[in-house]
Amino acid sequence: MSSPASSGPAGPHFEGQVGGYYLLALLAGSEARGLPGCAVDRVRLQGAPERYSLDDVIIHAHDPSGNAATLEIQVKRSIDFTPSDDVFAAVMAQVAQAVLESNFFDSRRQLAVATSQHSRQIDGAYQDVLTWARELGDAASFHRRLKLPKVANPSMRTFVLTFSAHLKANGAPYDDETVWKLLRRFQILVFDFTAKGSASEDLAKERAARVLSAGEEHKASELWRLLIERSIQIAASGGDRTREQLQREFADSFQFAALKRHHEALLRLEEFSRQALEDIETRVAGARLSRQTYVRQLWESLDKGRYIDIRGDAGVGKSGILRYFAEQLSIQSRVIVLSPNRTLVRGWAGMQQGLEFNGTCKELLSELSANGGGAIFVDNLDFFREDERPTVVDLLREAVAVPGVVVVTTARRTEDVLRSYDERR
Repeated sequence: MSSPASSGPAGPHFEGQVGGYYLLALLAGSEARGLPGCAVDRVRLQGAPERYSLDDVIIHAHDPSGNAATLEIQVKRSIDFTPSDDVFAAVMAQVAQAVLESNFFDSRRQLAVATSQHSRQIDGAYQDVLTWARELGDAASFHRRLKLPKVANPSMRTFVLTFSAHLKANGAPYDDETVWKLLRRFQILVFDFTAKGSASEDLAKERAARVLSAGEEHKASELWRLLIERSIQIAASGGDRTREQLQREFADSFQFAALKRHHEALLRLEEFSRQALEDIETRVAGARLSRQTYVRQLWESLDKGRYIDIRGDAGVGKSGILRYFAEQLSIQSRVIVLSPNRTLVRGWAGMQQGLEFNGTCKELLSELSANGGGAIFVDNLDFFREDERPTVVDLLREAVAVPGVVVVTTARRTEDVLRSYDERR
């Protein structure tokens, strides 16, 4: 086995950052990005000797019922998922190995590629494909929609055809059923560690500060740096760590805070948000409307700022666009969805009490953002009751101070809350 310093195009430092990110989640007792709802139990780095197919970072976790879940990640600093991309071909050779295992589809096992760069295709067409695979209940419906000329686009079809062709080339099943089932378990995780002013790094340091005891927060940057170094060291020998092992290794340098378990509160948040999304109708005459064009415009708008307001008259489909985007982001982590008559009242204090969340508003948003789900969706902003509006305002105020948090609203007219958020950001 080769070390990450000498293998693949990921580069040792970026691979160390991704590994360090999951080691930090382990220390914090947080959910695992890519496995929403699951707490991290153990992190293995360079798992090829143990026959893991995607072997750079392996997350062992459990859901609230105690059921085991695994996320296998291949770290590639640069990958474009096109037919001519040799990096994608190499990753798919490893994916094919997983599919060939007899019990692959019988376990809760997710596969992912971690990369450092957003792109229009990754954020748009490819994530759309992965969202469709999860939301459509059978392979026939998925492939039928993919063929519709005004619903799917050529980039989406090319991605699926390339995915299937690589499975075939590596001797794995590539029928429609297998491709659909596998896409439901495949994720593309973007960590912008290599970008100037990296939001991922800022969020890692924020989480590191919460892991440390009171008075030790100033050591957050040092803890993050050492976790990256430790990640590279562990990978060099193909090892793993539990939370207790990490704490013992850093005991001479850091004092850690008592573990805060937020899983129950996050489950309540997920339920509230899911119910709000389910109120949004996305079908006309039994057919679900396509929102890909507008969702791609949302991704492009995020290059310019973190606040997006979708305006339009009643019935034009504003809420449908919001729902589609929220469902896409919720694959990796939880999001917050607020809508009139479904919002906890009396500001953050009321929401904190309703969720039974043991922490501040900033801690909640930082936790969600660090897990890849830093998004607040506010539907029909101009129809919130007076007792609900303080909750929206409190969340938007805190969102300004948390790196990576995205706010998407729908409205018919300008509201004071929008102007307030614009001024503060």
